[in-house]
Amino acid sequence: MSKTCAIVPAAGIGLRMGASRPKQFLSLAGEPILAHTLRALSAVPFIETLLLIVPRDHEEGARRLVSDFLATAPGGSAEIRIVHGGAERQDSVNNGLMHLPDECEWVLIHDGVRPFASAGLICAAWEGARETGASIVAVQATDTVKSARDGKVSGTLQRDEIWLVQTPQVFRKDIILSAYRAAVEAGWKGTDDSSFVERIGVSVAVVRGERSNIKVTTPEDLVWAEWFLSEKMKTGGADARRVRV
Repeated sequence: MSKTCAIVPAAGIGLRMGASRPKQFLSLAGEPILAHTLRALSAVPFIETLLLIVPRDHEEGARRLVSDFLATAPGGSAEIRIVHGGAERQDSVNNGLMHLPDECEWVLIHDGVRPFASAGLICAAWEGARETGASIVAVQATDTVKSARDGKVSGTLQRDEIWLVQTPQVFRKDIILSAYRAAVEAGWKGTDDSSFVERIGVSVAVVRGERSNIKVTTPEDLVWAEWFLSEKMKTGGADARRVRV
């Protein structure tokens, strides 16, 4: 299998969470959210290098987290490197792209606060990128979707054409590098890596995502995540190993 590297943007400050520290370091079932995400990515054997993008002023805490994680991780886990984040998510991802090993051929990008992506989903995203060089995971909208302007409905969108995008997203290295280079040169802004790839004319495959693959953004998300993990523990689906908060 071609060498695959993962970029994990985890440099946000999490304003919507309203916590005293970035949400990726908050406790979920007794360990940082980010540790759960690292464990999910480590469950797939083809990721050889993992670039963890963190805030500069939280580097020491991130290194402790990684040290604790590696101490309990199974042998053969991916090498984890720390990279400083930028002002926005795309700046952080771009910093990660600049630190990719030369031998890396495929890049998997996964949010640091999506702790529940299954190994099957991660593998499906990788396979989905084979044909065009790019893939996303997404779930179809189940509610009616409307556009609005100035507090009034301006239209009703076709629900069967609406997909709610998640991560991981997978790209051939040369494609994502070209897409980000073009975005920087043109001053494009976005919160989704595949949007940059679309802008340079590359088709992006859509892989059906998982409803449980949530991005922990608000206090309500954290409550749901605690419940979801407790249910997994009841059925023996959660890893008993723990990383200190």
